[in-house]
Amino acid sequence: MRSNIATVLTLSAAAVCLGGAGPTKPHTITFIQSLTGNPFYDTVACGGADAAKRLGVTFNVQGPAQYQPQMQMRVLDAVIAAHPEGILFAATDPVALTPTLLQAKEQGIKILSIDGDLKDMSVAIANIQSDNVDGGMQAAQHLAELIGDKGEVMAMMNSPSAAVAGQRLEGFTTEIAKHPNIKYIGVQYSNNQTAKAASIVSSTIAAHPELAGVFTITTNNTEGAATGVRESQRVGKVKIVGFDTSDPIVEAIRSGIVSADVVQYPYGVGELGVQMMVDALDGKPIEREVHTPFVIATPANVDTPEVQKFIYKTHCS
Repeated sequence: MRSNIATVLTLSAAAVCLGGAGPTKPHTITFIQSLTGNPFYDTVACGGADAAKRLGVTFNVQGPAQYQPQMQMRVLDAVIAAHPEGILFAATDPVALTPTLLQAKEQGIKILSIDGDLKDMSVAIANIQSDNVDGGMQAAQHLAELIGDKGEVMAMMNSPSAAVAGQRLEGFTTEIAKHPNIKYIGVQYSNNQTAKAASIVSSTIAAHPELAGVFTITTNNTEGAATGVRESQRVGKVKIVGFDTSDPIVEAIRSGIVSADVVQYPYGVGELGVQMMVDALDGKPIEREVHTPFVIATPANVDTPEVQKFIYKTHCS
């Protein structure tokens, strides 16, 4: 699941201002992804790039090749050394990188959180993300309906420290507890590895013949679960409800292996992030907390225009 988007994408302020008045001087903004090659963050980058072009600012995209705070720290250090005016930051950990981000803030660099706030909310000027708790609740509602409101269900996420995924899990477990005939058998962790996710699902199916549904909280978990269900010959019997999309997930939705998927609007997140950062750099007031919409993709609606505008990109058009 690699992207055609370069790890570093730069749009010069001289590129053109396609609409609206640009800032009095070209601003420099860098988006630090939590993982390169991830369709969600690549689509954020596409939205940010288009907004930057429209506003006449310089926009760079960088990120680590693996979802690890240590690797993201090295990227962050390099970006701070280049001293952009603003950083859009998608944190791999809501705590571990805070001291370095505070150093950036002390140097006059503005920080805007993307897809999940830092634990120290004084660091970022704003946070843009979906309402992940509500998304998890909607996933539980769909899964309960798909399995006839009975049977065993499990959840799968990357790690216990993944804050955004934890919010989705919170919403899921809160809602699933309202269904007395559904037994929640717990969450397992894949370390963001598709093969491990497939193995977890296969072994859980073998150990729990009554398993009726799986909530896969991130992209790689959904892709892995689809493989695990297919290899266990339980397609249609074990329902998968995912969160976030990729090309393989869209195909799995079309084929019915994935029954439903909560899809965020990362393109809009990127557009809004750059616009809000420019406003802040120009001294204009911005909101601290902004929630962006999402839709539920199913085999029946995944190819409709209404849902397709939410589907994540592997390259900018």
